[in-house]
Amino acid sequence: MIISIDDSLVDLYEQLKNLGYDVHKISENIPSDTYIYSEKTTPLYKLNSIVEAKDSGSLLINCDNMNLKDIIYSIHHKTYSPLF
Repeated sequence: MIISIDDSLVDLYEQLKNLGYDVHKISENIPSDTYIYSEKTTPLYKLNSIVEAKDSGSLLINCDNMNLKDIIYSIHHKTYSPLF
């Protein structure tokens, strides 16, 4: 599983990398299974124009107000709570 993370989320990038995940920065333009971003630094409308989603689809996770455990759960279960 390939994960791309908002460039501003340096701590999360390092945490996931240390746990053995295949993690990249969004700016690397790697087609990914999961994209993790912060609405505070990269609004969804901007994210849409910079991600390289896979043909089979990609999961977008807004990590605002989520801890590492929540993010890992979302990655593995491909779930995310609704926006509204």
